[in-house]
Amino acid sequence: MNSAHRAAAGGAAAALLAVTLAGCGESQSSWLGKKYQKVGYNTFQASQPPRTVAAAINRKFKAIDRVDDLATYGNGGGVFLRYPKLVLGVTPSGTGSRITVDKPSGGYNRYYSHVGHRWSAPGSGGWNKHGIASFRGGGPGSGK
Repeated sequence: MNSAHRAAAGGAAAALLAVTLAGCGESQSSWLGKKYQKVGYNTFQASQPPRTVAAAINRKFKAIDRVDDLATYGNGGGVFLRYPKLVLGVTPSGTGSRITVDKPSGGYNRYYSHVGHRWSAPGSGGWNKHGIASFRGGGPGSGK
């Protein structure tokens, strides 16, 4: 096998490995669907209380920030987990919890009264790993 064939074979093997490894990651929605009962579009029901559910989710998928206002608002509050591309809300529902999965802007808007004092509005690409808006706009005259 000449060097051109070896390079091509190596490149193909690297591409296959990258595709295989990318498939190993599990999304929050996929994991939630396996662990909790799906009750609607991006909405799940758990039999455990919100703090227990939020802790289990956070152990599996480490959030970049967390707001827990259950002590302040009781059944009107919840635990809210912020990820770069998602917001998960875990709120009381009967004796268990309701879990919602939203894109950054939808989750921020839905739970603004709970998280608006702590989180900045997400950019068009959500938040980066530090919780800062990942794209702050642009247009004519920006960056001058």
